[in-house]
Amino acid sequence: MATQGRRVSPRTFEPVPQAVILAAGQGLRLNGQPNGTPKCLVCVAGRSLLEHQLAALWSLGLRDVCVVVGHRAHEIRAHAGDACCYIENERYRETNSLKSLSLARDWVRGPFVLVNGDVLACSDVYQRVVESPGNALAYDSRSGQEPEHMKVKVCSGRLERIGKDLASTSCAGENVGILKFDARAARALFAVAGALISSGLENSWAPAAVDRIASCFTIQALDVAGLPWIEIDYLRDLNEARRRVWPAICGTHVPTP
Repeated sequence: MATQGRRVSPRTFEPVPQAVILAAGQGLRLNGQPNGTPKCLVCVAGRSLLEHQLAALWSLGLRDVCVVVGHRAHEIRAHAGDACCYIENERYRETNSLKSLSLARDWVRGPFVLVNGDVLACSDVYQRVVESPGNALAYDSRSGQEPEHMKVKVCSGRLERIGKDLASTSCAGENVGILKFDARAARALFAVAGALISSGLENSWAPAAVDRIASCFTIQALDVAGLPWIEIDYLRDLNEARRRVWPAICGTHVPTP
């Protein structure tokens, strides 16, 4: 398998032409019902999360963006129109973000940025990830204490493990949900995602594949503690995004698409 062997050394900077946004989920924790508004379409300051994400990506030159849709896919397509392309996870009800990630395999041609569709973050977070050489992941060392947090283990600035079940004693913080992979790591990521799904783990989170390749590829862990961001899982998160996070973001530059 592509991920076997020694850790791969960091490479020089590669331009990142593409981005994938994972937005197929039902958002049951946010909506409290199976047919609620897709999380990427909830509004903060009059704009959807998807619009905020596209603005940040476009400001860094990433115009080739694919959104993996599922729940109420037609609404997301109608909302964003020709601003991006779309891949549909038709089995979004019984799968998870690992399956959605795997569906983008043939669309991704090389280095790419991976974004969770429920994240609101200032443009500086995106910039740090995109402009970091090689592979990179943003995390927040001030977070990661809650069971639902996607935790990371970091050693000397490198990602060692990622998962919700990491022990608090080894947790360095919470994964923000904005990552970058060079061409080689991207190929390995999709190969591992496919292997995990074939083994019956299609209901796993996308970071399960990231966790597997972290032992073979250097993934820089970038601590963005202090920069405004939030993952919107619950109604309280959405309220916090509107009340605290967006006003903080307004102090940074997020271009209008």
